[in-house]
Amino acid sequence: MKAAIRDRLHVRRALLLLAAVTGIALSGCTGTLGTSGAIVYGYPTVYADAEPVMVETYPRVMYRGSYAYLVDGNWYYRNQNRWVVFQQEPPELHRYRSRYVPPPRVYERDRGYGYPQERPRQYHRWR
Repeated sequence: MKAAIRDRLHVRRALLLLAAVTGIALSGCTGTLGTSGAIVYGYPTVYADAEPVMVETYPRVMYRGSYAYLVDGNWYYRNQNRWVVFQQEPPELHRYRSRYVPPPRVYERDRGYGYPQERPRQYHRWR
């Protein structure tokens, strides 16, 4: 009798653990791309849920009358007032990516904002 109860408890614990792991795994699955898309100039795309943050700062190239932006390895393109991401890279954009050399990073000196520094004292000799 005790073995049957113990087996049922083990099965319940295993099911609870499986449900918890599944819930955690599924809750972390978020993305910025939608599931639907369109065909843009003969290439498949996916609609982006939101505009990339500060898209103007990323490398861009003129593609068919509008700019395409290279953001984290994906090409974002504005199509009919919506952002799309190319699933298949057009040859023109591939050529740009193969030749593109990122500019060197610019590091600014620490300006040392903080407490004001005391000026060195000047001593004068009185006559």
